Amino acid sequence: MIFDVLTIFPGLFSSFLAESLLAKALAKGLLTVNLIDIRDFTNDTHRTVDDRPYGGGPGMVMKPEPLTLALESILKSSEPRPKTICLSPSGPTLNQKMVRQLASLPRIILICGRYEGIDQRFLDLFAIEELSIGDYVLNGGEVPAMALIESISRLIPGFLGKDESLIEESHSHGLLEHPHYTRPPEFRGLTVPQILLSGHHAQVAAYRLAEAMAKTRAIRPDLLARPELEEETVAALGREGAALANKTTPQKEDLRLVMKTVEFKGAIYSVDDEGFLLDSSLWDPNWVEMIRIQEDIDEITDDHQEIMRLLREYCQEKGLPPRVRDMTVVTGFKLKYIYELFPSGPGKGACKMAGLPKPEGCA
Repeated sequence: MIFDVLTIFPGLFSSFLAESLLAKALAKGLLTVNLIDIRDFTNDTHRTVDDRPYGGGPGMVMKPEPLTLALESILKSSEPRPKTICLSPSGPTLNQKMVRQLASLPRIILICGRYEGIDQRFLDLFAIEELSIGDYVLNGGEVPAMALIESISRLIPGFLGKDESLIEESHSHGLLEHPHYTRPPEFRGLTVPQILLSGHHAQVAAYRLAEAMAKTRAIRPDLLARPELEEETVAALGREGAALANKTTPQKEDLRLVMKTVEFKGAIYSVDDEGFLLDSSLWDPNWVEMIRIQEDIDEITDDHQEIMRLLREYCQEKGLPPRVRDMTVVTGFKLKYIYELFPSGPGKGACKMAGLPKPEGCA
């Protein structure tokens, strides 16, 4: 991958390219970043690259002549013509899908604007695409160019120590990333969710997906409305499944069972293949009513409510629902009585109605 960066401040890139993984990738030859100083293509003593805008108004506009000469110095020695992007708040907003597309290219030219903008004739002359990194304004295109270089470079094979690190990142499969934990298991009274310590890969995967969905719903609900979300999520889970199952890729149809939805009274719930709720934040009275009907329970009694409350409290504290054999201790109700209240049993009935994952010991 080759990046050609046209800028009037090439020094801004010095520390950016000299540190961390980018520096290592440059040293290994995985990518090349050529910095082109636009002022080198001026023809006056003051190396002028801007002038007042026609029509009046505040600020200055970058002149077309130096930019054109700088760009042509690259184009004359590069065939086919590289994709040319001007970093600008006027362009479409960058997303991970665009990053993946750009990462497949061998060479990209990045133009860093400054001041009020760039003479439109330069953009039109070369049919240059504009691209934004967000709905806000910066002093110039250098910081957006750095963001684009880093986001693309991370997808180059060999850039990261482990390419598997790309699998579970925010936006890699249409959702924000799930929360992460590491040692120690307890820090200032806060503990790691017990499910992450269980070694049960399938439940860990389901838990992480549920957490990712809950986080996305709370922070970026707009992402959940995209029609391509399911396809992207299934694709990502397929890669995750390959890593977990000795590099064998599960069938796509099987993975769809991990993330399907059911609708009841206008509410939509994400469930696994056995109907257990994947996103515990969605648990509500409608969910309880839906499971009541499935279980053919005449009415929800105070004992039903108390068992669900105790199971949820235990799961919130431990990160997992209690094992079936432990439910008597956790709830204070005899196991036989729990079976009477929930015809499908304490696991498939009680935990499902409580909006919890399938517990250990549940057939």
